[in-house]
Amino acid sequence: MLRHRGRHPAAHAREWHARARRALPPGRLALLEALVPVDHSYIPDFLTPVPRPGESLPEVVARIAATPVEEVDYQLDIAIRGRRVWPQVLALHPSAAVYERWRRPMPPALAAPARDGGGAVAAAAAEAMAVLFEAVLAPDWPRVRAVLDADIGNRADRMAAHGAAAVLDDLGERMRWTGTELVLERAYSGVIDWADEGVLFVPTTTHVGPVLFAAEYPHTPVLFYRARGIGALGERPASPAEPALTGLVGTTRAALLTTLETPASTVELSLRTGWSSATVSYHLGILLRAGLVDRHRRGRVVRYARTGLGTALAAPRADP
Repeated sequence: MLRHRGRHPAAHAREWHARARRALPPGRLALLEALVPVDHSYIPDFLTPVPRPGESLPEVVARIAATPVEEVDYQLDIAIRGRRVWPQVLALHPSAAVYERWRRPMPPALAAPARDGGGAVAAAAAEAMAVLFEAVLAPDWPRVRAVLDADIGNRADRMAAHGAAAVLDDLGERMRWTGTELVLERAYSGVIDWADEGVLFVPTTTHVGPVLFAAEYPHTPVLFYRARGIGALGERPASPAEPALTGLVGTTRAALLTTLETPASTVELSLRTGWSSATVSYHLGILLRAGLVDRHRRGRVVRYARTGLGTALAAPRADP
């Protein structure tokens, strides 16, 4: 969302950036945009700490603020010209000249906090991220979590049924699975082989382009990829149900029948209507028993579709 500014291809991400412009003081938004540049591939890892089960947004902010100073400084050194050159980073590039061309100038919005050290950068970034989470993401967070959880469940089902290749081969651009290793196409080269560390796969709702990765020893390597189903975050509410249908089956069930123009899962219907999954599930059960919808399971996902009777009832009525 920050990287593409207001030109993100997804409607929900453009809306989030517009909210950020309204909610964040200009200096804080400029700092985040300096750390997440439009025209460079590297983003400091401290901005995206490895997710922990059940972690809240304020807890993520606290971890950003508590990033060790030396980690922040090191991550700024990697891509900013004029800062320290680390031998292990230089070794990833064909030559010093190539590495220097890959680095970018110090952004003006980052210069002042960077002079005060990594702690100042982490504190300022955490303060900005707190506002970003509260004013921009929090209103949509339950829907975002539903999309992410649905993506994880879908991929887990596919991996169980068809093996790792079925999941890894379509995570994103410029990445392939050879059967023994993941290969990411990058302008530099390196091998990440940390015994017993594994790889953590993290879906996102705003990423565009090649799979991103974070690999800073001794932390577990992380791959960030675009989740399936993010279009639901930008969908407009379904057309209002016919008054006659509402009078017959009730407002909620009429809205669900109207929304089911195409088959959908409970999670997808929850995203489209704004109701909780429990509410949607309850009313779908009534529609199912009445013969107005049917359901079909694929792996862990159950999708509902209107029956012929349900379609007939949901059809628009001409005025008498």
